[in-house]
Amino acid sequence: MKQPGLILMGRAAGAFGVKGEVKLTSFARDDKIFTRIGVIHAGADPATARPLTITGARSHGGRLLLRLAEVETREQAAALGGAWVYLRREDLDPLGEDEYYWFQLTGAEVSTKGGRRLGKVASVFEAGAHDLLVVTSPGKPDLLIPVTEDMVPVLDPEAGRVVVDPPPGLLEAQGWEEEEPA
Repeated sequence: MKQPGLILMGRAAGAFGVKGEVKLTSFARDDKIFTRIGVIHAGADPATARPLTITGARSHGGRLLLRLAEVETREQAAALGGAWVYLRREDLDPLGEDEYYWFQLTGAEVSTKGGRRLGKVASVFEAGAHDLLVVTSPGKPDLLIPVTEDMVPVLDPEAGRVVVDPPPGLLEAQGWEEEEPA
């Protein structure tokens, strides 16, 4: 049965200790969201993910350790290793103006200010000072576009549209022609 509205927020990395804690590599900006919501969905994909109730959480070594009501042993925790961890979309924190969740940009059309189509956003990740868009286009190398005000003058998740203004040489440095051949 498909679980509608599940958003990828992490990956279970196996067991920690002997009491059934689950190591979680979190994709959340603030890990407190897991304890605030209290339920994760874990599985190979959203269709097979099952709900699990969080009874405790703590940070350890750059990961989050979760105690789950349904997981009582180290073996049960280890069995979750590799499972994707999802949260329900409606449980996510509300966004402020000019904020977005990474999943909202996946699939967005990317073009330059001049109208040149570059491809679609495949993923977004944090790179220190700002996010990076990974833009894919068939037969071309992936593009990495830093999300800065100057570089990305239009970022419209609702419309599925991103307009970029790359400086001279950025596309070429990533294996693209600076201008489309005529």
